[in-house]
Amino acid sequence: MKNLKLGISALALTVASTVFAQTTTNPWLIGVGAHGVNHMGVANGNLGNKFDNFDKVFSINNYTITPPLSKLTVARNLMSWLVLDWQTSVGNVDNKRFGMGKEFMLMTGLGLQFKGNALWNEESWFDPYLRVGASYLRHDYSGLSFPRTDAANENVLIGYDTNSSRVGKANHFAVPIGIGSNFWITKSFGLGLQGDYVSTPFNDKSNVPNFWQASASLLFRFGQRDRDKDGILDKDDLCPDTPGLVEFQGCPDTDGDGIPDKDDQCPDVAGPVENQGCPWPDTDGDGIVDKDDACPTVAGPAENNGCPWPDTDGDGILDKDDACPTVPGLAQYNGCPKPKTVTATEVETELKNIYFDFNKATIKAESGSRLDAASTIIKNDGGNYLLEGQTDRKGSEAYNLDLSRRRAAAVVAALDARGVDANALKSIGVGESKAVISESASDAERQQDRKVVVRAIEDNTEWSTYQKSDVPVKAPAKKRK
Repeated sequence: MKNLKLGISALALTVASTVFAQTTTNPWLIGVGAHGVNHMGVANGNLGNKFDNFDKVFSINNYTITPPLSKLTVARNLMSWLVLDWQTSVGNVDNKRFGMGKEFMLMTGLGLQFKGNALWNEESWFDPYLRVGASYLRHDYSGLSFPRTDAANENVLIGYDTNSSRVGKANHFAVPIGIGSNFWITKSFGLGLQGDYVSTPFNDKSNVPNFWQASASLLFRFGQRDRDKDGILDKDDLCPDTPGLVEFQGCPDTDGDGIPDKDDQCPDVAGPVENQGCPWPDTDGDGIVDKDDACPTVAGPAENNGCPWPDTDGDGILDKDDACPTVPGLAQYNGCPKPKTVTATEVETELKNIYFDFNKATIKAESGSRLDAASTIIKNDGGNYLLEGQTDRKGSEAYNLDLSRRRAAAVVAALDARGVDANALKSIGVGESKAVISESASDAERQQDRKVVVRAIEDNTEWSTYQKSDVPVKAPAKKRK
């Protein structure tokens, strides 16, 4: 009875002081059940064949079966294929090999289980394993002396000394090795079967305390954890410390953009998955994100891929609306210059009536109305004009050339003063080179050669070849005759 109380106390101590987990799904396991012990299947002799009497392992009559609650298993899963357990077996056992009668036995210790279902499915209902352990064994056969004949009429020795007489021991270091399997009826409840061969390798090389053990247990798995209380078990929760959503395996999505925060580079601002959860930038603020904006640093409309519409000729009318995109024009004419309604001949007609003081480039006052009319025509008509001064044949060629230049330049200056764009006017003088009236003709007849001829220049290349004015700084000293 004393030994039985000791065994119950050891069993209670094991439960109270040992906490282990079983699987990564349900981290805790406790098994309670019964076991049976068979000494008859142990090989006879100290040096005999280790498989002697192996057939006796499978006979139920050779087992001493202890009542329920004689075995306790508490286990912890270290990884999917490895379990650390603490197993305790207790009860009054009859060592039938030596006819000892029922004596108290206690075996308790650690073991490692190598799980087979890690190869296919850890959650499988079929959960086989191999086990090896290291235990303390209380199996008292100190009342026996050796050599001694066992139930098989074999002479059993203690050690290899056949001439000495010894008595047995009570306490042993045992190594249980076996196989077993758990059969899970539900994820939390199942049945466990295990078979072990228990040897005592440091027991004076004797196999007297060795035995076979078979056990059956009811198993209870529990302890599933949900640290963040989001309803998703830690084993299935990719973010076990932060409440999250089922669709994101327990991870949160703070900004609601469909990307869990753990994968979102901008968890507080919604953005597309293509940009790692961040919104596409819009550097120029034109409403077109940079990835779609052909001009990301300059605001522009979507119709032009985020680029501003060009205005090649700088007339304030965008090329897309400009019928003449390379020539400055007016909005009312779709970006083209105002159509010419008059000709250079009409300007020339007005300027033919421009009179100069004799032998000078000074315009007479009575010519003012003609200049006013010419300036109005040019301003309304637009365009570029070349004013060419001409003289009659009277006088020297050099003098006439200079005079023609100065008179043409004087007309340009007068038009400029009346608001005509000076950049649209250029003047040259050709002297008497284009005169058609002879020098001997009357003054009235030569008047038709003394004029300023106006020509509209539409070719920009030609226009750039003319100087604004080729008037010399000083007139030649020679006077006209």
